[in-house]
Amino acid sequence: MQQVAVTGGGSRAAEWAARFLASGLDVVVDDSTLRDAVAALWPAAQRLGLFPGAALERLRVAAGPADLADAELVQVVAGSVPAQARGLVATESTGRGCSPIHLVPLVEVAGPCAAQLAEFYSSIGMAPVGIDAREHDRWQLGEGLTQLTDGDPDALIAVMRSLRATGKGAGAAMAHHEAMRFAAGAAPPWQAGDAVAAPLALYRTPVEPEWVDYNGHMTEAAYLTAAGWASDALFRYIGDDEAYRAGGHSFYTVETHIHYLLEVDVHEPITFLTQVLGVDAKRVHLIHSMHHGNSGALLCTAEQMLVHVDMRAGRSVAILPQVAEALAAIALAHEHLPTPSQVGSVMRLPPPRI
Repeated sequence: MQQVAVTGGGSRAAEWAARFLASGLDVVVDDSTLRDAVAALWPAAQRLGLFPGAALERLRVAAGPADLADAELVQVVAGSVPAQARGLVATESTGRGCSPIHLVPLVEVAGPCAAQLAEFYSSIGMAPVGIDAREHDRWQLGEGLTQLTDGDPDALIAVMRSLRATGKGAGAAMAHHEAMRFAAGAAPPWQAGDAVAAPLALYRTPVEPEWVDYNGHMTEAAYLTAAGWASDALFRYIGDDEAYRAGGHSFYTVETHIHYLLEVDVHEPITFLTQVLGVDAKRVHLIHSMHHGNSGALLCTAEQMLVHVDMRAGRSVAILPQVAEALAAIALAHEHLPTPSQVGSVMRLPPPRI
């Protein structure tokens, strides 16, 4: 889905528009006052995390009813369903979000199109529930969050992030939102016969607000966080996705060497180039080079050794055949690349001068 429409005005319409924009969609509204309202919500949407391509500039005001006809989904907040609507329609009765909608994951779906609506809302990182959902589950995903935080955006995001590791309620919803964001920007998985780029360019992102420290630039730990997401992009490319991990297999990082070269500020674009340096039955040796998305300047390198594990057995095992085939193809495509100077470096003080 590429374009959605929001009809009606007020805070709920603005929240829906902000949610859709943050999900990387084109959004058309029929109330011109929503421009400023959505702009005011945008910083919080950025802190929650933007999908690839998300931008305030993708919001436009309909010149007339006909402008709503091309929308693949019409979210009706107030008034009647537009006669021109040809796509999927959600109303306050069939697709109701919990305010603040641009942050809270809960959306209640009902009616004959409930399954289609649930699929769409899930694809943008929300947590759809049907009419048979337990009241406690609804509370955990919606009203409970707003009660606990008084609806404060920063507190809401902090609580959801703190719950992420629990795999429950809003924590599970936060992990799902994260997975959908990064999957949306992922390259198609490698297939036998595909040409492999050398190096791979699989991950780009703006510097997220929580990655910036008191010095006003990306903090040292965030460089590793970003490199971790670059590894995740590689995993998806080789076929190590949610289904692969559900089968009990994954890659664990056992060693990382980071070189910090330049600073970068909040919201600036960064992009990663990934070079596979070597592969054997159980291990992958690689280096990520992080560049400024506009200038191309090299910001850092992260050299890593990964080991393939059977998570249930708690030990290293051979990489499964399909993923091993993908890695072998990448290693072959990358073997002619020069080895970056940062690879294999040792940290030490120079000998004293005599």
